[in-house]
Amino acid sequence: MNCFKKLALATAVSSVVGIAGCGGSSGGSSSDSNTASGETISGTATAPAGTVAHWQEPGLMEVAVNFLVSPAAAAITGLQPVQGANVELIRVDDDGNQIGNILATTSTSISGDYTLTLPEGVNLAGNLVVRITGQNNQQLRAQVVEKDVDISPVSEFVLRKFIETGANLDQLVVTDVVKLSGKVEEYDLTKVSGQNLDAMFTSLENEVGTFIENDVVAISAQGAATASIAGSYINTAFAFALHDTDGNGYGTYAHDTWIDRFTFTAGDTGTVNVNFTTSDSAYANLHGTALDQAMVYYEVDSEQLSESFEGSYTTAGVLSVEGEFEEDLDTDSGFGWRWPGQSYIFQQVSGQGMFIGLNHEAGVRYELTDTDNDGQDDALDPNARSGDEVARTLEIFIRQPTSLTPADVQGDYGRVYLSALLEDGYLELMTETNLVEFTGTFEATGAAGTSHELMVNSNGAAAYTTNPFSADTTSTPIPIAADGSIDFGDGVVGQANESGSFIDFTETDGCNAGSLGCGQSEAGFDKTLLVKLPSTQLDLLGKKYRLMFMAMHLDGGGTNNMVLSATRFNTYMNMTSDSAGTISGTVSELEKPTGLGSDLVSVTGAISEQAFTISVAPNGSTTVTIPSDQAGEETVFEGYFNEDGSLGVFTTGYVEAGGDRDELGLAVLIDVTP
Repeated sequence: MNCFKKLALATAVSSVVGIAGCGGSSGGSSSDSNTASGETISGTATAPAGTVAHWQEPGLMEVAVNFLVSPAAAAITGLQPVQGANVELIRVDDDGNQIGNILATTSTSISGDYTLTLPEGVNLAGNLVVRITGQNNQQLRAQVVEKDVDISPVSEFVLRKFIETGANLDQLVVTDVVKLSGKVEEYDLTKVSGQNLDAMFTSLENEVGTFIENDVVAISAQGAATASIAGSYINTAFAFALHDTDGNGYGTYAHDTWIDRFTFTAGDTGTVNVNFTTSDSAYANLHGTALDQAMVYYEVDSEQLSESFEGSYTTAGVLSVEGEFEEDLDTDSGFGWRWPGQSYIFQQVSGQGMFIGLNHEAGVRYELTDTDNDGQDDALDPNARSGDEVARTLEIFIRQPTSLTPADVQGDYGRVYLSALLEDGYLELMTETNLVEFTGTFEATGAAGTSHELMVNSNGAAAYTTNPFSADTTSTPIPIAADGSIDFGDGVVGQANESGSFIDFTETDGCNAGSLGCGQSEAGFDKTLLVKLPSTQLDLLGKKYRLMFMAMHLDGGGTNNMVLSATRFNTYMNMTSDSAGTISGTVSELEKPTGLGSDLVSVTGAISEQAFTISVAPNGSTTVTIPSDQAGEETVFEGYFNEDGSLGVFTTGYVEAGGDRDELGLAVLIDVTP
């Protein structure tokens, strides 16, 4: 059986297996933050062949010293030590520009090594940089935050991420930057390559850009008091996931969903103590060489836990939890997994006890090896890479109320819905939007709405349909408890927030062929979000929203191309009027170009001031239209803003010329206007 490891925040932070000699900084420790003027720093400079001035093809003697290249740099295809390069010590501003004069200089040796003495009055800092300059004035820089400072495309990439995020470089805690630099080495960078720096930075962006960006966001902001966010929380999640087997023609399409329970207690400024108590989850995949021939696997799990860890909370309303490097072995399947540590980050909704995140997760699968020659595989073989496992997960933390009443849940709500159905050789995605009215007695009726359905059948052909659905005027009782929890039974559960203005529903069902009462393997996953609607026209002019968007593209025609798209955390929609705005940020795409069995291809696209139009009705009903560079095609969001415009929830679709949709998903907008 090929089955994903659950890539939950809770798993990442509470089930860590430490690996001796794996990961970590290339030198130094947190104590190095005390390095002062007069002491020396040292490191190795590496770059793509021909990038840096004075570099030349190594001779036989130089090949003998190539083992000095740091492990992270050595993992990148095409890097070589830089000999005879001028290394300059400088200060930079928050845009990366040099401030003042060059503070000190030295040169790299035959093996790319250098040493440099810190001048009087100069100590370690996030804005202290060593720099080498190559052809066409291309630069490689590294922040001097410890004694051992390697200069490479990775160090330059990390510095650029701090600059892009708008960090105050001179205010960064050097030990945080040291830890981030060490975490980079935990990633499998064997796919990173490039004949020049531009190509290498593009490759790094595709492979690890999301994870580095999340860590940079968590490090860069100032801590806030955490008493206001203490309480009992429900964490709900819905994930798209893909897996490949390197060059083997076998892969997996999967969904994961869970409802976990946490308690937040206040710590010192910027610190929140998190206790993880319960997890209920469901997972299913379609696995095989082609989607129309794939088989379904389905499982559910429930755990009682008592795991504690630390999170951080900033003045920007960002909650982050740091996951550690993890290694798992499954001797039954013959594989092991490495999951690099990353920061899981969530944006608070308008000062409420409610946080939403769209987390990008990835692991690398390896074959196992027998290290003690006893005939049993007992360790992961890092030289036997087997495949990639990736997921995009929309997670919502909802603080539970203590005395919710029917009067708190009444009026008009906007509903968005995404469902997935998996059967052997068959995949279906469907979205719906409509209004729901709560009568004030925990009962509701549903208005008419519209559905969009995208499917790939057993012949490998894709089909799209859109249908209006009728109103449901029968009043349905909603079993909402005083703590906001909802349980219909049969796998349908939900949670309302403290004010009753937001409700989240999750539904799962499935079975494996051969189990009791199951004739054919199948699995279904449903996610519903409801927001209480405004009573007057919203004023959106000047608003800035953080955009969280994820969607799956499906093709027919025999290839069954699959593309999982998702925005990164620093993607924004800026309202230039009540009817228009621009998008800026980054979208990552994970593609299986020739169907389920093909290898994953990672592509990252920067969005720079992409124009969109928006129509918002007085009741908050909203349509966002984002033009495509393909004539007659566009991305459409259909959904609703809540009563004060602080949160919007939407279904999404990519509309082809002629009106069909070949992609469906969900989007969330959170007001982060300064």
